[in-house]
Amino acid sequence: MKAIEVMSAMKLNTWNKFCWLLMAMVMTTFTIHTQATEPTSPQLGKAACEVLATKNFLDIPDASTRINSAVIVPASGDVPEYCKVVAYVAPQVGVLLALPTHTWNGRLLMQGCGGTCGVASTIACEDAMARDYAVVHTDMGHQASPIVGSSWAEHNLQGVIDFGYRGTHVALVAAKVIQAAFYGTPAKYTYYRGCSTGGRQGMVEAQRFPEDFNGIIAIAPPLHEVGDTTFHLVWSARAATDRSGRKIIDAEDVKRVHAAVMAACDGNDGVVDGVIQDPGSCKWKVTELACKDGASLAKDGKACLIPEKVEAFRKIYAGAYNAAGLKLFAGGMPLGSELGWFPYFVAPGGEPAKILSPTWLVSEFLRYLAFYDSPTKNFGVFDFDYEHDSPRVNLMEPFYNAQNPDLRPYKARGGKLILMHGYADPLIPPALTIDYYETATRTMGGPGKTLDFFRLFMVPGMEHCIGGNAADAMDTLTVLENWVEKGIAPDQVLSYRVTKEPQTMLNNMRFPIKSPQWDWARPIYPYPDVAVWGGKGDWKDPATWVRKSGKMSDGY
Repeated sequence: MKAIEVMSAMKLNTWNKFCWLLMAMVMTTFTIHTQATEPTSPQLGKAACEVLATKNFLDIPDASTRINSAVIVPASGDVPEYCKVVAYVAPQVGVLLALPTHTWNGRLLMQGCGGTCGVASTIACEDAMARDYAVVHTDMGHQASPIVGSSWAEHNLQGVIDFGYRGTHVALVAAKVIQAAFYGTPAKYTYYRGCSTGGRQGMVEAQRFPEDFNGIIAIAPPLHEVGDTTFHLVWSARAATDRSGRKIIDAEDVKRVHAAVMAACDGNDGVVDGVIQDPGSCKWKVTELACKDGASLAKDGKACLIPEKVEAFRKIYAGAYNAAGLKLFAGGMPLGSELGWFPYFVAPGGEPAKILSPTWLVSEFLRYLAFYDSPTKNFGVFDFDYEHDSPRVNLMEPFYNAQNPDLRPYKARGGKLILMHGYADPLIPPALTIDYYETATRTMGGPGKTLDFFRLFMVPGMEHCIGGNAADAMDTLTVLENWVEKGIAPDQVLSYRVTKEPQTMLNNMRFPIKSPQWDWARPIYPYPDVAVWGGKGDWKDPATWVRKSGKMSDGY
């Protein structure tokens, strides 16, 4: 807990951009909050909190639970006093609840994790706690750093199962029972939100446990967990750097390519603002910067790209494929995402790319989570064999996978699902999310039978969970409440470019935000539709943007 709290206090910098390695991200849409349920006034104090530790929760079906402690945490700022419950579901799933003692809005929110999880904390839930939510978080079945330390999975099949799918479900089952025991009544609505690993948790819940949540917000999910590591992160880092450590493309190459992409496509939406609204509309090719006729410089006198560099960029844009040319993954980076490649695929200085580090998440995942029989302790990024190892990872992927497009059970129970992804996300390719949504739409019988319970919002310019040259502040929690409780489907989500970045990657901002806190905003429409400037008025005003109909792709 303390380690995470220290991390959350860090200023926004390269290191703490790893929001998928820290904690599930709070992504939110601007709508003035209104209570959809009448708040209750339980007036439960220290005695009622402490008595929870004496109660027997061992007989919860499939989630035998023991409470380790239950203590009162005083109010702080806009976060009210709450009963902090620390528990675990046998054999090892940690559960943390925060139950407000004076005013409860009748809702229970589960916050997702990040990276490989390993820590339970309420930090990312504080905005919901300020709105009188009861909240719950889980460590997903182990205690470790979410950034490194995946050795917990070695010879630990139970731990892998808990991380893959069981931990989130049983933690929620236990939380519902404990919460009901505390207040004497169950929650009227149960919600989930999370980004990165937290996004995957939400999608697993919708697919495997459709009874758990009334509404789910899933952002930037690694739907194909092993594939994202091996067919995207490893593939991209190896495209940019050879096995000897020599950089095939460097920071200047990336900046030059990004400038060319933006010059060609930034204005496609009617405004030159540093954001490509729809990367699919950009038809620029990296070959346009290729050296011609043996020249070492382009016509403008600047360095052109030699064939080796052109091929490296092409691989990163295309995504992984095998020797026969068969595409292995619905991945690849979209045009306009290039600056987000720092420091993951290409380090801006002389240091190696982050993904190549033998102690960072990717190498740890390869050693302990990607294979059924763990490889040697020094197995690294360049040891993965795309011809022989690609089929092997299919033994482990079923534990983590969240790509089942048949969401009929979740829809039948009245569930609502908001899926989001940043178009410039370097860690989890947005194409994976788009491909899933399109597949699910076809499976469910078309857009008409999908949009009434499931909508995808692609955020232009946003990197992983947050960041990039993007309007990334959104009050999605209110949007989900309105959809579930009032039947108001989100035809748009307003996204705000804040004038001051949050101090941490948890981005648990308070809404509504006022105009001095943001410098421009615009609507995001359900995929495949996009926002374009209407041509009149100040483009920074979201009212000047209009909806343009899009169409789905033919898949990968």
